[in-house]
Amino acid sequence: MDNEIKNMLPGEQKSGSMGGIIGAIIIIIILIAGGWYFISNRVEKVQEQKQASKVLDVSTGSSTEVADIQTDLNNLDMNSLDQ
Repeated sequence: MDNEIKNMLPGEQKSGSMGGIIGAIIIIIILIAGGWYFISNRVEKVQEQKQASKVLDVSTGSSTEVADIQTDLNNLDMNSLDQ
């Protein structure tokens, strides 16, 4: 009886082990590409933050005399404030 049941079931074709290996390689490639994308975006954000956080080195006096204030304004580099 067991033989009859086995003969009635469609035969399963065994595929080679290449399908599993190819699938694993595809998954590894997708993981590497995703990691590469994530890391490159993170590096860009860090570089943008470094550029945005540049501290302006402005040295001014603490005097309240008009001549000293005018000297400080003359020494101020306006191009560095444009960023």
